[in-house]
Amino acid sequence: MSKPAPRTEHIQVAATLRRLREDAGATREDAAKLLGCSVSKISDLEVGRSKPKPVELERLLDHYGVQGRDHEELVEFARTSRKRRPNSPYTAAVIPADIRRAVDLQEQALSSVFYSSELIPGMLQTRPYAEAILGWEDANRPDEAAKLLDLRMGRAEVFTRTDRPPLSYWCILGEAALRSGVGGQAVMREQLAHLIEVNSTMDNVVLQVLPLGSGVHSFLGITLTWHRFPAPAPDMLILDSYGRSIIRDSPAEVARGAHHLDLTKAKALGRDESTTFLRRVHRELK
Repeated sequence: MSKPAPRTEHIQVAATLRRLREDAGATREDAAKLLGCSVSKISDLEVGRSKPKPVELERLLDHYGVQGRDHEELVEFARTSRKRRPNSPYTAAVIPADIRRAVDLQEQALSSVFYSSELIPGMLQTRPYAEAILGWEDANRPDEAAKLLDLRMGRAEVFTRTDRPPLSYWCILGEAALRSGVGGQAVMREQLAHLIEVNSTMDNVVLQVLPLGSGVHSFLGITLTWHRFPAPAPDMLILDSYGRSIIRDSPAEVARGAHHLDLTKAKALGRDESTTFLRRVHRELK
């Protein structure tokens, strides 16, 4: 009998373990030697095919130099993720507050589809645009904002990574996101120029604009991302609202969300038309 697909929480732990190992400069062989196991087991732990025992997780975190709050939060999250979730198509898991782990999740994906009516996604933001967004959030102290900014700027590396296939990314943006005035006119001109360049030169990134006046669609007022992962990990939808992100990972929910994303794509301008639209808005900001 085949093993059940990994749960969303296990993928989050797995993605974070891989990132921590790489940050520590350790190899899978190093981790396998530490635990006295095969390299294939470490690979399974880092893609969510198997779950680390508490003692194994503690030893890996100690070896990777993870201490304090980060250590405690990951151990607690891994512990609670081992509990059985109710079998319901509406089950949702909340991504931990640690934003870094949410980024780890993105880095594990093979492809992602993103929709937002007003906000340009972090992976496509320029530094001045990101600074304006992070600076507006009063909850971010200067030291925290600087770390978040560096983290956000590094997210685009998934588009050109060489250790595995680059992320395939499809982004649908509402026209309001292009006219939001974040950071002022100069910042928006630079941001739009970046979007034009990406949409014109990167084969694995597609940007569509959904003009104002396109009518009713399924995601009015919602920011949504659909992630697809290497088998056997399940696809998932992430709905973002202020201060938290909600995961929908049941097959029925994901299939319905993916269907409505396809309908929204059909309403949006095509790739070439979107680039032309971006250039027009860019000229208007002179």
